[in-house]
Amino acid sequence: MKIKGNKIQTEHTPLRVGGALNIQGGSVVQFYDGNDFYPNREGTLSSPILLTHHLSVHDPDASQEIFPAMNTTFYEDDIAISAATSGYELIGAHAVKVVKNIPANTQVVIKAITEFVDPRNNRLYKREDFVTLRTILKAEAQYTLDLSPHGAVYFDAYRNPNTQTQIGAKLSHGNTEVIDLTGITLKWLNPAGLDIVENELYGISYSADMRTLTIDKTYINKETITCEAWKDGKIISTATVTFVRKFNPYRLDVNVIGLPLLPGVNNIKCMCTISDTIGNVDVNAAFLLRWMIREDGFERQLGTGTPFVFTRDDINMSATTLEVYPDLKRREAYAALTDEFGTPLTDEYGNILTAETYGI
Repeated sequence: MKIKGNKIQTEHTPLRVGGALNIQGGSVVQFYDGNDFYPNREGTLSSPILLTHHLSVHDPDASQEIFPAMNTTFYEDDIAISAATSGYELIGAHAVKVVKNIPANTQVVIKAITEFVDPRNNRLYKREDFVTLRTILKAEAQYTLDLSPHGAVYFDAYRNPNTQTQIGAKLSHGNTEVIDLTGITLKWLNPAGLDIVENELYGISYSADMRTLTIDKTYINKETITCEAWKDGKIISTATVTFVRKFNPYRLDVNVIGLPLLPGVNNIKCMCTISDTIGNVDVNAAFLLRWMIREDGFERQLGTGTPFVFTRDDINMSATTLEVYPDLKRREAYAALTDEFGTPLTDEYGNILTAETYGI
């Protein structure tokens, strides 16, 4: 008699997907004085901006970031942008360059939709982000907001990366710096358009006049920060800075002293050295290093860090095969601990609980 079998199904924790539509090369806001656009995105000389849809996909079950194949489509006011769409240039698979000016006192919404398939169970994921491009009609001198630092700021992930730093904002009206900010509001926003200090772990504090934001890079792998200047309920200028934790290529050297294990030898010393394009790296500070042993196919941890010493008593000397090897993971930013629904966990005082994340 043939008995119907039962399918064995594997349940997977949903992927954690983060994303942002990053802006490079200029501002989403333009100004028009009746004759010229500032900045001018078309013609000569021009200052187009590049919009890149950046996604991070984390597999909670494997505690690692994954990189599935992705497909991105850009839209202008819900109309798909193609290679034939005037005013835009598709760059690579996930970026579009805006090479046209937005008419004065109007705006367009640029939306990016990126889709990918979970390689574990073929579930389709979709991430949508958008920015608004607008032009303000101004017949008077234009306001200009400058950040220090600005643009892309790369900080060394191997050498004291988890430090606080300040971002300063300077507002000018024409060629004159605005000293008195009466009637002007400065806003510091994350990629989702939310207040940084209230909504981001890396947001520490503002100065009394809001000209300076203090951040803690402990919680940043890659993050774009936007500063907006508002007057009379309208944006008069905006600027961005992007902080990126930079991982240089490195060389790994492993040395296990005391092998082969000769009679009378009791201590085995495990050492690991790492160097990159700058020089030697503090392995214990920049990496999570675990020394593992495989005994007849069974694996377990012996210890951590370098140097590390173990003895005969720490291992199964009767095993037929013994193998000692390092398991190395680079230390990345700290992130909030969340429940299965993505809600941050807190302690009894309401403080968000965090944990260090690791990469390959």
